[in-house]
Amino acid sequence: MSALLLPNEILSMSAQAARLLVESGDGDGALLYLALLERGGDQARAAARLGWREDRLRPAWERLAGLGLAQPREEPPPPPRQDNRPPEYTRGDVAAALEKEPDFQGLCRELEGMLGRVFSDSDLRCAYTMYDHLGLPAEVILLLTGWAIRRERRQKNSPAACPRMPQIQRLAFQWKRLGLDTLERAEDYLRRQEGVDQREWAVLQAVGVTERRPAVEKEREFISAWVEMGLSDELIRLAYERTVYQKKAMSWPYMNKILQSWHQAGYQTAAQAEAGDRPPRRQARPAQGSPAQPRDFQPSQERIQKNADWLDQFLEEQEKGRR
Repeated sequence: MSALLLPNEILSMSAQAARLLVESGDGDGALLYLALLERGGDQARAAARLGWREDRLRPAWERLAGLGLAQPREEPPPPPRQDNRPPEYTRGDVAAALEKEPDFQGLCRELEGMLGRVFSDSDLRCAYTMYDHLGLPAEVILLLTGWAIRRERRQKNSPAACPRMPQIQRLAFQWKRLGLDTLERAEDYLRRQEGVDQREWAVLQAVGVTERRPAVEKEREFISAWVEMGLSDELIRLAYERTVYQKKAMSWPYMNKILQSWHQAGYQTAAQAEAGDRPPRRQARPAQGSPAQPRDFQPSQERIQKNADWLDQFLEEQEKGRR
């Protein structure tokens, strides 16, 4: 027992503090209090002494502070936000790169040929941002530029339209965020985009668009997701009809929720969705002595509204579950 009473290693606790800890029945709070006593009240050293994970340390600290036995925890300052803005390259930086880096020089010549113009200083800075700051290989930048040109011409319905270099640079940042920084990944992405291109107008028609036009960016995001899910045009049309019936107008987010719920249920055709949504029919009891005759009951307006209300509630619950 004498080892517990070594000189200069005695911790002092008031009777009130001991009583509060015992009455709370909180073992973690008591251990944290002892660690604070041992470390002279230093919060960081006490936390390090215990070595607990945050999900154990935080509630113990909050309970101890609630008992008045510790100061509220000093939250560590948030880490500094990383500045993802590209560096401000000077004309000298770009000129040096053109002189010393043959790959960058060749890339600029190829880009000028694809876009049909001689690059300005601003164009060269955009090209060097993609090459140096983003670190994209030259072949990926060329693939991206070719896709940007095709998209610009399709959207503007003009064979001579060409995007500006700042537009291409913005797309390059998107590709970098998507991890499209190798030729293989970029080619796979473009193959999938071509599949969306082939379906885009058919899907727009299914959602009530009558005048031929390219999809805007947000529409394109929804269409891409539906194509990835393998949904048929007829299923998309049915979801559009349900959306307009319930909302009295087209709503892309609402329609997307319907299609997501059908996809999760395994529906790929409109017939499957209609069968799955339709409530089971009751068999009419035949009159005594007469053979049973199959009867087909048309759902009433009340039944249709009831089913639509149920679908709204189901989709809201699904959305809450994802949060």
